[in-house]
Amino acid sequence: MNLEPIDSVKPSTYNPRTADPARLDLIELSLRKLGFLAPIFADADGEILSGHQRHLVAERMGATRLPVFRTGKMELADRKALNIVFNRATNDFDFHSTPGRATKELQRLDLHKLAESIPDKAVDSAEFLRCMEPAEVCVKELCRINSGRWLQYAKNLAKTMHRNGVLMPVVCKRDGTVINGIGRLEMLAEKKLPFAPVVYVSEEEAEFARAMMNLLSMDFDIQTRYADLLRYNSFRRARRVREELGNGFIFAVHGSKPCSTFDIGRPADKARWVKEHGSSVLDFGAGHLTETFLLRQAGIACTPFEPYRLQGKDGINKTESVQIARDFLTEVGSGTEWTSIFISSVLNSVPFKEDREKISTICAALCKPFTKLYACASSASETGWRQVQGKGFLNHNNAGNIAFRLDYEPGVRIGDFQEKPKVQKYHTAQEFHALFTPFFRSVKVAEMSNNITAVCSGARAADLGKLKEALEFEFDLPYPDGTRMGLVEEAKAAFSKRLGVAL
Repeated sequence: MNLEPIDSVKPSTYNPRTADPARLDLIELSLRKLGFLAPIFADADGEILSGHQRHLVAERMGATRLPVFRTGKMELADRKALNIVFNRATNDFDFHSTPGRATKELQRLDLHKLAESIPDKAVDSAEFLRCMEPAEVCVKELCRINSGRWLQYAKNLAKTMHRNGVLMPVVCKRDGTVINGIGRLEMLAEKKLPFAPVVYVSEEEAEFARAMMNLLSMDFDIQTRYADLLRYNSFRRARRVREELGNGFIFAVHGSKPCSTFDIGRPADKARWVKEHGSSVLDFGAGHLTETFLLRQAGIACTPFEPYRLQGKDGINKTESVQIARDFLTEVGSGTEWTSIFISSVLNSVPFKEDREKISTICAALCKPFTKLYACASSASETGWRQVQGKGFLNHNNAGNIAFRLDYEPGVRIGDFQEKPKVQKYHTAQEFHALFTPFFRSVKVAEMSNNITAVCSGARAADLGKLKEALEFEFDLPYPDGTRMGLVEEAKAAFSKRLGVAL
């Protein structure tokens, strides 16, 4: 950490937090009374990763120098991911905490009364820049004093930060009681590190500091600032590879029974499946192509479409993704007739409602009069959603998750910070019904095994304007390297040929 000129760091263009003037005034009150309890965090080039609002407010207060902690050089996608973690890790939040709940608690406090007995810190003074000289305090002693206060979720966030070379100071009262940073302390203890960097606050500062550091959580504008990142991070992770057909491919013939008890290679199971689904199907959003391969092995013609084909552990093979899309468009243009179209698990990962509607538009346009569409996605009763609502049981297996609720749409959380930040959407039956009824005359929705399912038939005539818009979106999806799919004209030509129209 160094003391640097205030103009040596610059805000990022993608920070997902927003702050209204009233909250900026609270930050000014915090800096005036407490100074910098934690530094500004920036990358090697001076792009701010955490501390955008404090930087802005300090500048308007007339500060000329700031405490700055710099990370190493990072790719844009990694900087964005770490920025999201910072926006969560600065607070001592639990798994189900939300900015809304923190704000309500903050509003119940008389902050100005808490602050009135605290003397102002002169801008640019040592007191104003107090995190520049943290104390080195025995981790074991701090753990003894704060025993029983642990938050595993906060510790997981701290571990993610530490893997990126970042250790924020722990803020304590003089008696060692942690005001902010309980997860960081537990992380240090787990790693058997002897000392923790500690910034002390006085007894009169403690309650105000707790409110400012743990409750002043600003609203996220992630849906616009991070839209493309959330789209290309929707790819199916390597750890979710299966060896059997998933729920979305068998619920209509196997109900809520375990996937492992259905074998498409077994003649009786295959016969039931083909009777329901036919022998020529489309796997829209094919992920690892597990179902595509299994169905082909069973002698069923299966066409995959997957815009984000996995490469290695956590990357995207754009070349293969584009080739799969081109092969799909060839089938579209040649008039291939699919008896069934599957959208399985895709709708969990598509981050925005308007994107999911475009998928429905495209799939409906591909349906012949006899084609049925089968959709399956996690429901709002699934554990992953109940946990961020504070209702799920957090056991040892899922305690390592780092996820929290987003408020731009119901049933949305963001997680997978250890890899690539990814949105998960948890659906209600009403939402599923609303998603498909504009496109199909018959939509039968059910809930089973924590999934919402839909069987849709009787596709309505395509709205050509909406279809064109959907194709221009779906076949020009973004990729992490800043490029796009670039198949819009090919897509419009294929669909125009298939439907006998000009798009």
